[in-house]
Amino acid sequence: MLKEIEIQNFRCFEQIKISGFERVNLIGGKNNAGKTALLEALLLNDAPQARSLVMLKALRREPSKVIEAMPDKAWDNLFYVLEKGRVIVIIGKHENKEIHQIEVSIDKSSNLKELLLNKDAEEVIDFLSSNTSGLSVLTIKLTRNDEEPIKSSVIASSKGVITSSIPNADGSSPIIPSFMRNSGKNLTEAYDRSRLDEKDSEVLKAFQILDSSIESVESFSIGEPTLYLRRKGEKRLPLSLFGDAMNRVAEIILKLVNNQHKILLIDEIENGIHYTSQREFWRMLFRLAVELDTQIFATTHSLEMLQEFAYVGLEQNQECSSAYFELAKKPKTNEIIGIRRDLETLNYALEHQKGVRGE
Repeated sequence: MLKEIEIQNFRCFEQIKISGFERVNLIGGKNNAGKTALLEALLLNDAPQARSLVMLKALRREPSKVIEAMPDKAWDNLFYVLEKGRVIVIIGKHENKEIHQIEVSIDKSSNLKELLLNKDAEEVIDFLSSNTSGLSVLTIKLTRNDEEPIKSSVIASSKGVITSSIPNADGSSPIIPSFMRNSGKNLTEAYDRSRLDEKDSEVLKAFQILDSSIESVESFSIGEPTLYLRRKGEKRLPLSLFGDAMNRVAEIILKLVNNQHKILLIDEIENGIHYTSQREFWRMLFRLAVELDTQIFATTHSLEMLQEFAYVGLEQNQECSSAYFELAKKPKTNEIIGIRRDLETLNYALEHQKGVRGE
């Protein structure tokens, strides 16, 4: 389990260290305080590979046409104040004393044959022959404790992007962005995986938190694979007709029960979830985090979501450890800092209407 992260020269962070992570962690702060950037740094710490760098661009909805038009600027916004001469450093310290140090930098050597060693030879030859100028190479290096570093690279060119790392076989990722809706096909395939592992009952329980009349979940592959829900006394209907909240909760729970990463990153966890359902939703996340040995990091703008998080975390006999982290900017320097609050301190601040969201 990750206990501390230190970030240098990444996104809005010139230098920040945050310590004291628990099993479930909630992150708050004003807009542009670095909440999403912190999740992205946690993603790189968990999956320090070139494909993760490409994923970050997709999560920010950066058009591929921009990369093709200006490949030399493809990676600029990963670096603090767009200074790509810097080296991004992310250091993660774990409960078992293991230390991951990730370094991300622009590679000026451009030894493409070496960088693309893991790619199919025909693909490399075709790529090299059609890309002789305008390349931008980003390299990510992972060092675990005193082991030999592991490197992978991603290359932007006028023809697109190619990486030297091999993606996960199932294409899974531990991050759930705030705005992107997963396809019905992907959700159905994820549900079928949960059925194979005998975890599909957790998906039904999650739906029942939002709508207690839901009595069954089924998957059908007639045409495009689709999830169907059935309310008591009604005919089954496709999940897409039940609104954004049901789709959002489906993605969160399915990511959690199918998770191979042992970490789940959720941006703006409150999106679509009515305040009357938030307490039970937190109870479910706290329970599953322990049962599935998964560490959860979520961001929020919602005061109600924050209040319910504190309430559930302080419940008697709560087995899951949790903490709240407030990101705020120092008034004089604009430096972003992370303030850890245990739940007793957080609850006191909430009850006395003190600022806890970067105010």
